Amino acid sequence: MMSMAANAQVLSWQGVGPVRLGMTVAEAERALNAKLAPVALPFSQECYVTGRADGKDEALSYVIQGSKIVVMTVFLPDYKQPNPNIVDANGIGVGSTEADIRREYKLVEKVLAPDFRESEEALTELAKERAKQRITEPEPSPQYWIVAKSPDHQRAIIFQTRDEKVLHLRMGLKPQVMSSEDFM
Repeated sequence: MMSMAANAQVLSWQGVGPVRLGMTVAEAERALNAKLAPVALPFSQECYVTGRADGKDEALSYVIQGSKIVVMTVFLPDYKQPNPNIVDANGIGVGSTEADIRREYKLVEKVLAPDFRESEEALTELAKERAKQRITEPEPSPQYWIVAKSPDHQRAIIFQTRDEKVLHLRMGLKPQVMSSEDFM
């Protein structure tokens, strides 16, 4: 088991801290003793991303679909370390390794992250465009989804990695958690 910071919130198959998957916004607000507000323009009244209105736990957001929390995402732009840390019961979170994940989870699958699932033709066109614009720095390494499935296969934790290190993660109900639309 990896060490866990004393101020870390624990991510489980049920949720993060006092907020559970399936809660309504009102229930989550009561559990947090804080108001939630949209963190981006809503996709619709039925599907949007929210977070704490007071700015605390800015790395944690909630995907609301059909008035219920279906996905929780741990992400900060520019790959900053979430503060406070949000980790699973094994201490796995941002900065952990793929080996840490495999050691703790039995049902794991590694796939290219959606933004890196390009066809050979698209990759060739991208390389031509970079050459045309005289971009010489190397392409960043691809990112992967390390998908850990719950024992009942109803939920998943997706650890998004680059160079075998966790950049951000999300946990939620399937199939919603597998959608890349609301990830960042």
